[in-house]
Amino acid sequence: MTALISTISSTTTDNSQSSLEAAAQKACASLVNHYSDPIHHHTNDGEDDLNELEHFHYEGSSLPCLPPVCEFWYRKLLEVGSSGLAICNESDTRIPLAITRELLYCYESIIRPVLIDSAISINGVVKVIQHYEVLLAYFVRNATEHNVRTTTASCDYIDGVVKNLDKAHICNNNIENSSSDELLQIGGIIYGISQDISHWMSKTMPSDDINATNKTKDKVFPCLLRLVGYCVTLLSSSQGIMDVNNKSDVIAFKEALSIATVICVPFVGDGTFKSGKFSIGTLMDWILESSKDDTKICNPMSIAAALKYCSPSPYSVMDDSDLMSSSSFMQRPVIDWSARSANFIAPWSDCLSFRAAAAVLKQIHTASVIGLPSRMNVHDGNEHSSTDILPLLQSISRHVGVQVITSTVRAYFYARLSYPSNSVSNVSDVASKPVGSYIPLVRRIGDETREIENQKPDVDTSDLTKEHNRFRVSAATLIFCAVLSQHSTFKACDNALSDVIPVALTLLDDVQSFHQGLGAAIILSAIESLSPFEPDTASTPAFVAKFNPFLTSAFETAIQHSGREEASLITAICFAQSKWIHYLSTLSQHPNCIIPQATVNALARKATADMMHRVINQAQFGGRDGNDERIAGMLVAGINPLLALLANLPDAASIEITRVGLSALLPLIGWRGSSLESHAIHISSMTCMLSLMNGAYPIMTKHGGKILTEVMLLLDRSDKDTAYLSETNSDFPCGSDNHTSANVTVKVALCCGAVSLIVCGESAEAVIQHVKSTNLQKPIERCREICELSKKIRP
Repeated sequence: MTALISTISSTTTDNSQSSLEAAAQKACASLVNHYSDPIHHHTNDGEDDLNELEHFHYEGSSLPCLPPVCEFWYRKLLEVGSSGLAICNESDTRIPLAITRELLYCYESIIRPVLIDSAISINGVVKVIQHYEVLLAYFVRNATEHNVRTTTASCDYIDGVVKNLDKAHICNNNIENSSSDELLQIGGIIYGISQDISHWMSKTMPSDDINATNKTKDKVFPCLLRLVGYCVTLLSSSQGIMDVNNKSDVIAFKEALSIATVICVPFVGDGTFKSGKFSIGTLMDWILESSKDDTKICNPMSIAAALKYCSPSPYSVMDDSDLMSSSSFMQRPVIDWSARSANFIAPWSDCLSFRAAAAVLKQIHTASVIGLPSRMNVHDGNEHSSTDILPLLQSISRHVGVQVITSTVRAYFYARLSYPSNSVSNVSDVASKPVGSYIPLVRRIGDETREIENQKPDVDTSDLTKEHNRFRVSAATLIFCAVLSQHSTFKACDNALSDVIPVALTLLDDVQSFHQGLGAAIILSAIESLSPFEPDTASTPAFVAKFNPFLTSAFETAIQHSGREEASLITAICFAQSKWIHYLSTLSQHPNCIIPQATVNALARKATADMMHRVINQAQFGGRDGNDERIAGMLVAGINPLLALLANLPDAASIEITRVGLSALLPLIGWRGSSLESHAIHISSMTCMLSLMNGAYPIMTKHGGKILTEVMLLLDRSDKDTAYLSETNSDFPCGSDNHTSANVTVKVALCCGAVSLIVCGESAEAVIQHVKSTNLQKPIERCREICELSKKIRP
């Protein structure tokens, strides 16, 4: 550390450098030298001021007192800045912005070695980065007011500076740097901070106490995030004097903002919990909200969707279908997204990190609006609250470009991020010397035997390494699910998906079931992003031609290996697979598509049979341990849509899977229980049976007896349960979920029985005759209703 300070001192005396640059370097070197002294490591020196500072960055807060060393350099830099810039009016915004620029330029050479260097204690590192950020915060916050505050007083929020950035040009009469060089230098600082955050994400601490480790990181991360915000401030100012017609400068500007976005997103999560947490359910809501089809009206994983999309649909013969579809039981998903297994926990993010990252995302949005050629209303980004993460990310992607963001996320996910992206030296450097610990998410055969000479991992515990990888997983998942719907053309969407699908495949191929669920969510987002566009009839989309075999294999493996995983994860995988096959089916209808319709039909049958085998295995365990939820999720999200697809194809496309279909569905129609989960299984299994009978009608004449027998037994149980609950249970009023679920079960059973009479013929009629011979009033009444309904449905 002494050598570092000596080197800095010698370089700052060079007469060729500006006085402001030299003063900034001396200020940073002084902070490092002062707070690296062990005397500060075990005291509360400036601790109260720093605690005040945590709330100083947010609107409505007041300025704390500067520590003495920071106050000295604050005055000194203002003095040098005023004289060096030849500005007599100290209220000119160019002074604090120019000082901010020079201080940030010192990050790479002076501050960053302290973060990485192990010669200084952890407490010393925290002190240095905190006070360095304090000094910068004063200049950014006081862009319009330059008197040092020794008492608290209110100040304008930092957005007040950002709004005027396109008018405030940073310049220095003693330094002649082009805007291109300035952009690259500031973007390089953002890139360096991103690597430092990754380094600290996997950094070990001398203390074995995990709480002490997290507490230390919780002090460093907000400071680093705010430094990214200051860089974005300078990027906006630099772009104000930049030639927007210079393509390389615009690309560098967009890539810098993309890197800043990728770093901030894992700290904000979905914005719901004021931390980096998010759930697969939230991702599904994002995806379906951006969808252009009727999924906004009917949740595709609900009972209402199962009734709507089966073939034939019971809605066509249900008199009160509108009333039925509006109930909570019908509209909510059949699986519980709030389950712990469906939530992503982000131990690296606390409330302070969340607020810092959310503020930076707003700055990124403002910078993208005022800096790029397509100027829009600057106030647009400030209309979103800190929890409106989705519209904020979507707006950033529209200005920066979805392709730029997706390529940045892919590079960051695979630890190959560089800035600028066309820098060969940066790419090779990152590839050969990754910052921090990196272990591939999927460990392949033989990887454990490979050793790199003269390279020792800086992390020995797998938990910290896992946390570092999870940070990348969080960034990729949240950004992909948020921004893919913002494409303007099919070609742009096709190009961006070439970056998205490899990441999704990596997650879908992982051994961790939660990662598989995230991979399925990304693929679903990619498919939904294509819904507004008509595919090019002249050729197959590039990402389909490139990745279809891998997607097919990955889905097949994920389904076959799904044991007793959580219902939310299995449902997400089944839903994504059925959506993918539906998209291929639509695509194959074009004559120039390289994937023929027969191949897609075979793929649909194979996927349906695999899911049915999983349902058969699950049904053996009964309804305990959440098993009924797993079965209902697979039926509604995976099996039902594919059986409906096959039913609508010519030549009875479901014949080949009839035997496995009956083996899976008949026991589910006879599933015991009167709970909401049991009724969900009854209804979804009968919707699947409707599509199966329609798609395999030539051979269904042999199976009518089995089908209608199970339907009649279900009707008998439902009638008896309804009569008992109506008399003894106060929670069974008309209109309640319990009452609605029982009523819908009966109506769908009647429809299923009527269709079996039409399709199966004599084998089903024999069951009707047998029931009539029993002289049981209620079953005979149900038989009469089935016969009347069959006459109504029969063409």
